[in-house]
This record gives sequence, C-alpha cells and structure tokens, in this order.
Amino acid sequence: MAEFNRVATTCLAKHWVKSLAKQTLAYEAEHYPRARARQQAAFESFNGAIGAFAADLMYHYGNHEAEGFMYRPLDREELSHTLVSARNFEKLVQYWGNLGWLEMTGHIKATDDWEGQKIPGYSRARRYRATVSFVEQAQACQITPDTVTAHFEINGNQVDLVQFRETNKTAHGQRRGGKRVRLKGPAADYQLQTMRRLNRAMQAHSYSLKEPPTLRRLFNCVERDGFDFDLGGRFYCSSSDDWMEMPKEERKHITIDGEATTEIDVSASHLFILYAIHGERLDYVSDPYNVAEYPRDVVKQIIVTMIGAGKPPQRWPKGFTKRYKQQHGHLPIKDYKLKDVREAVLRKHPLLKKLKTGKLDWANLQFEEAECFLAAMLSLHEAKSIPSLPVHDSLIVRQSDVHIAKEILEKSYKDRLGFAPKVTISPPKEIFGYPRGTLRYPSKLY
Repeated sequence: MAEFNRVATTCLAKHWVKSLAKQTLAYEAEHYPRARARQQAAFESFNGAIGAFAADLMYHYGNHEAEGFMYRPLDREELSHTLVSARNFEKLVQYWGNLGWLEMTGHIKATDDWEGQKIPGYSRARRYRATVSFVEQAQACQITPDTVTAHFEINGNQVDLVQFRETNKTAHGQRRGGKRVRLKGPAADYQLQTMRRLNRAMQAHSYSLKEPPTLRRLFNCVERDGFDFDLGGRFYCSSSDDWMEMPKEERKHITIDGEATTEIDVSASHLFILYAIHGERLDYVSDPYNVAEYPRDVVKQIIVTMIGAGKPPQRWPKGFTKRYKQQHGHLPIKDYKLKDVREAVLRKHPLLKKLKTGKLDWANLQFEEAECFLAAMLSLHEAKSIPSLPVHDSLIVRQSDVHIAKEILEKSYKDRLGFAPKVTISPPKEIFGYPRGTLRYPSKLY
C-alpha cells in the first residue's frame, strides 16, 4: 500500500518534484482556477503531497508482481496521518490522470492487517500506476524504482510509530481493520518515546535492506472497557523493505553489520503465555501441537483459531479450508470431524477453555508477547550493543550473537511471566560449502 510518507532529500529529487509541482499548478490554473491563491501552509502541504505521491508511484512501479500498481484506500482519517491529505489526494489523482501521468483501476477489494494475516475486505480503494510519460520524467532526473529510497527518505514525523485502533469489524462477510483512533496524554507519549528509542538503536547498525529498518507498534481494541495500552501492541515494519513479509528462507540471507544472521523463535508463544498467566508452564517434552492422531497443521490451526476468536471454533476456518483443499484435493471435513479435533485439543490443553472473547483472547496474549520482545530488544541494543530485527514471535540476530540473544529473550519472558519458554535456533544456511556465520559477507551481496 502507498504510505505517502517520503520527502525529497537529494538535489535531483527536489528538482524533479519542483518540476512536477510547476506543471501540476499550471494545469490547475488553466482548467480549475482557484478563487483565491493557496496560503503558505496549504501551498507547502500541496507540494509535500506531490513529492510523497510521486515517490510512491515510482517505488511501486518496480513491483513486477503487482504490474507496477500500488493501492490506496480513500479514507480521510487514514490519509490525515500521511503527507497527502484526502483533498490533495483527490486533486492529484484527477490532475495527473488528465495529464497522462497516472492510470487507475476501479474500486477493488483491499486488504487489512489482522493478527499478522492479510484479511480481504471491500473498501473505497483503487490501484494506481505511473505511466511511461511520468517514469520518463523521473528517469531524466536519474530517479528509478530502484533508486527512489536513495532520493526520498521517510519523514520521521509522518511515520506512525504508534497506532491505536478499535476492534476489527466484519461487514458483508469480510473482516475489516478496526477504526483508527487518536489517543493523547502521558501514556501515549510514553509509547511514542519508547518506539523512537527502539528505532534509534536499530538504525545505529547497517542492514542488507533497501533502507534502514523502521518499526511501528499497533495497539488494538481500544474501545474495550479498561483499555490501558495493554491490548495488541505488536510490532510491524514501516520501512520499504519489509523483512517480516519475506519468506523465512529469504530472511536467512539478511545480513547485519555485514555479518550473516539466524532467527530464534519462541515455540508456541501465545499458548505458552496462556499457560504462564495462569501460573503454569507449557510442557515442551512433547510437541504442544501433537494431539492424538491429528496432523500438526490441523491441530495448530484449531489452537490459533481458538486464541483468535476467544472461543472454540464451530466451523473450519475459511482460509485453512481453502489451503487444505488445494493441498489435498478435498475439504478437511472429509478427513476429520471438527468436533472430535476440538475436543482432543481441549483435553490436551484444558486452559484453552479459559479464553473468552473480548476478555482473554489474542489481543491480551499478543500484548504480553510484544512486551517480552520489547524488553529483549532494548536489552540487547542498549546493554549489549546487539542489533535485532523482530518477526512477531522471533528475532533475527547476527550469528555471533545468537546464544546471548536466546538467553536474553528467555529471560525477558521469565521476568515478565515467571517462566521461560522454549526458544529454538534456526539451523545455519550453508553457502559455498561453509555454514552460515563462519564467514562474513559484505551486505551488498544480499
């Protein structure tokens, strides 16, 4: 999705944006003359919108999987948090479309983030793509999709390092992201300062990513009674090269400070937390997802669904059903009775019966997990000068730091919850016959 949070920082980028602004304003004066000239603040806002919109058009033009398109919902509240207001967004789409710089689709089914998943839902969103004419103007200033991030940097003031949303809604059978909410006060300020502190620590190191990593934190379910910045709170990537969206095999090629990395994972993190907050430790002697004769992926899906909904499922989840049919050629109901699987899972993990929608569910467990990871990352960065990249329930760290990172992550859980979870280390990837981590590689190779 277009974020609209970049500003021109190089002379070439500023020259290109100035040229675009001159042409845009000339078109407006000829075809949509204003009764009054823009005031200085409005003029600067419009120019900032031109730069941010142009940067995203060029960046996404290089996305071949999406055929160069980007999408952006026309949501006034959401756009108010970017450099492109809803008013300026509508004007630029109209002007640039007429100038032959922009092409767009009809309204589409957009996606929202929910519990780390992409949830489809209908919203007033379109897909936009730069035309050849627009791209040629950029290239004349030596700006290409591959070099956009070098010419346009993310404006820190426009990055929502902390977001607050209400509970996700379901409409017309589609799950939608919760309504954005503005929260102010000392508690909100504290969260913002903490995220700035974490991002400063992360950006003190070099990564084989397109630009320095930036994290944001998302709190959910703010309308629940007693909300105290203690629901959701998961970390997401706000920079262009989203390592969290990479396949795990691809993440293995990330380097930090020129050194090979590995990933450490907390096993069954949410299930472990559910046990811990009830004064018990999850038994890892056998796989927590090993239940009776049922396949691990089936059991794990039922547990994830229970935690997500705060209650046992009454039907097979749609997404899982679709994947199962693609893999096996038929629906899971043909192989297993949901009731039998559900009861077997509850026999092995009776604490799942403690879940209650809106009282104890994914939002509570996700917050506890996020707090443990926050404590671990800050401890690693500030006490040990050890950088890390979070991936929800795992951390990417340098090979040379893996064991101390594992110890600190275990300690952060124990300090907060009273028990230490099982933390696994991904096996090193071999390159040129050498185990990953035994050699150091320059970041430009990755």
